[in-house]
Amino acid sequence: MITEPITISTMPVLTTGPFTGLCFQMRTTLANMKQGVGDIPGRMYAEAGRLGLTITGPMAFHYNGATGDPTNEFDLTIVVPIATEGTEPTGFTYQTIAPFHCTQYTYKGPWEGLSATYDALFPAFYAQGHTYNKQVREVYAVVDFDNTNNHVTEIQVGLGV
Repeated sequence: MITEPITISTMPVLTTGPFTGLCFQMRTTLANMKQGVGDIPGRMYAEAGRLGLTITGPMAFHYNGATGDPTNEFDLTIVVPIATEGTEPTGFTYQTIAPFHCTQYTYKGPWEGLSATYDALFPAFYAQGHTYNKQVREVYAVVDFDNTNNHVTEIQVGLGV
């Protein structure tokens, strides 16, 4: 839930470093995403374990072309950061994830509140003079299914030139 106004001080500009990821890609819409994703995150962690991969960070969803319209199709890449590639995964791929120039907002609370957060975030983003490059990443820094108020999601909005 949003506890303070979204401002330049709550949305710093940063560039993430490159990293290797165990990935799953799909084309989806916001309306169909939950059903389409299903148990893929759990299967990704199981595959990483089966392959003996070293996980180096939290899972992230990378949205390419999402507009906020629930019927708009976009590309979704689910990424588990890993130290190095291992043997060939089943059902997933390895990718080198490029650096990402973005603003970042840290959201704390249940994921059901993310939509309202985006509704507040984008006006602040544009008010700061930023241009959206049609890419967003959600990094699930803390996941607590026992108390979803403890979820911490880093929302990274891609900066255009």
